[in-house]
Amino acid sequence: MDIGFVYLWENSLNSKKYIGSHKGLIDDNYIGSGVYFKRAYNKNKDIFKRTILYAGKNYRFYEEKLLKKLNVAYSEEYYNLKNEAIGGWEHAHNNAENIKRRSEGISKAKKGKYYEWLRYDKTGCNNPMYGKKHSENALKLISEKRRLRTGPTTNRKVIEYNSGQIFESLTACGKFYNLSQSTISHLLKKEVVLKGVCKGKRFGYV
Repeated sequence: MDIGFVYLWENSLNSKKYIGSHKGLIDDNYIGSGVYFKRAYNKNKDIFKRTILYAGKNYRFYEEKLLKKLNVAYSEEYYNLKNEAIGGWEHAHNNAENIKRRSEGISKAKKGKYYEWLRYDKTGCNNPMYGKKHSENALKLISEKRRLRTGPTTNRKVIEYNSGQIFESLTACGKFYNLSQSTISHLLKKEVVLKGVCKGKRFGYV
């Protein structure tokens, strides 16, 4: 019998949340699989707190019921990109048509909305990493990830998640937005672009 749990992570800085489930034990060090949640979590783990919402054999059912009730995929208060418990973004990520269809739905639902959290000043002392340094272990992990990368990233395809548009390379993406290749590479590291011609957009590698 499969036993698992439903969890909720909350960002203490902007109150954004992520709901997910996991087949396994509560103390097995599982974090989560959400694309945008993981990006935010990996930037500063200390600002996130986890709460267990349910533990038992019906964890998938409970998760999906909760996701749909809260309509998390279309809420600016959540990192979640879907209202379904099975499949996930990773499941659709290699299918351009699925990406486009889902992105169009999200864009339509959010059109005209203003995201209050985009106004937050994250410069200087307002930045979560202000006055802090990465630990030796963190630096080693970053170095190891870079070392294991294969092939130049300039040849990798890039997607803009809001529109679902896919570009053949960093260069092609840069030309489309009239930005340099290095600028696009920088924007790929951000959860959401906060300023400039790409404000509000979200980029990633395909």
